[in-house]
Amino acid sequence: MNPLSPSSTAIHRLSRRSFIQYASIWIDSSVIAACTNFIQPSTSNSRLDKVTFGTN
Repeated sequence: MNPLSPSSTAIHRLSRRSFIQYASIWIDSSVIAACTNFIQPSTSNSRLDKVTFGTN
């Protein structure tokens, strides 16, 4: 059997609709993964600095 014959290789073509679905899933999962990195538990060492504002 010839390894390059069409019966032995499967070339899948995406329709426009499938491409949009897969792309939106990929983008959504990337955004969710990026947002979860910003959530950090607050510790007692992360106190706020006291700031004074002086005007004329």
